[in-house]
Amino acid sequence: MNQQPQPTSLYPVERGDELSLIELWKVLVEYKLLIIVFTALTTLGAIYYASTLPTIYKAKVLMIPASGGGGGLSNRLGGLADMAGVSLSGSSAGAEGEQALARLKTRSFLTKHIKEKNLKPILFADQWDRVEKKWIDKEPSDRDSAELLKNMIEAGSHPRSKAGLASLSIEWKNPHNPNKIADIANNLVSSINSHAKDRAILEARDSISFLEKELEQTSIVNSQTILYSLIEQQMGKIMMANIRDEFVFKIIDPAVVPKRAENKIVLMIIFTGLILGVLFGSFVAFFISLIKKKD
Repeated sequence: MNQQPQPTSLYPVERGDELSLIELWKVLVEYKLLIIVFTALTTLGAIYYASTLPTIYKAKVLMIPASGGGGGLSNRLGGLADMAGVSLSGSSAGAEGEQALARLKTRSFLTKHIKEKNLKPILFADQWDRVEKKWIDKEPSDRDSAELLKNMIEAGSHPRSKAGLASLSIEWKNPHNPNKIADIANNLVSSINSHAKDRAILEARDSISFLEKELEQTSIVNSQTILYSLIEQQMGKIMMANIRDEFVFKIIDPAVVPKRAENKIVLMIIFTGLILGVLFGSFVAFFISLIKKKD
């Protein structure tokens, strides 16, 4: 009876090249000093790298959409306004908030805000002589100022919030004065409200001017009644805007001065350095052990 030949491996492995679990443990114990050295070096390198990272301070504002007024009047006169060519519906509180947050990062808005609050000496404190009250070299451009502030802003609504909760955060790397961060965040919300308020008043006044011209050109009593009602509605908009400072957003939790920097990534970097040191040191130890075994 013919015996079947035993299958042979294409890559024969010598038993001498293999390391059992016990042998692996012996290697780790034998070269523990080497592993400790590698671990210490990579950990120290990670600590040094983490120390070179910028210090980030963060201030956050929580807000909800301000409830709009005059909704009932708008509903009653909506059809009449369409007949006269005037839009009264406007936007919902949530939609107005989304528009305001989108406008927040526009260059025109930020440039105006920076000028109104005189933020350039704060944003570029390293270029500003606080004693002489002048720029050390040349004044930063409006474009650079707006771009810097834009990159510091993180704003958005919370999709799962039924109340329309939104937040605005300022993250500042290596600030010269961390105490200013909360003021910048809170003042940005005030500027959003002020900008939207001025815009609403301007649109209402334009609508009144248009309606008054239409009123002069018609002698039909019914049309005059409609136009008077629309003018009254627009005047109501102006009145409501003038008495509401929180026009788009109402702050429910203002930003406060951050007590310490946001350094969550530092611990991750140090931990990664520690793990890499252990792995690399162990690899070198096993490699040396295999070389000695072959010899």
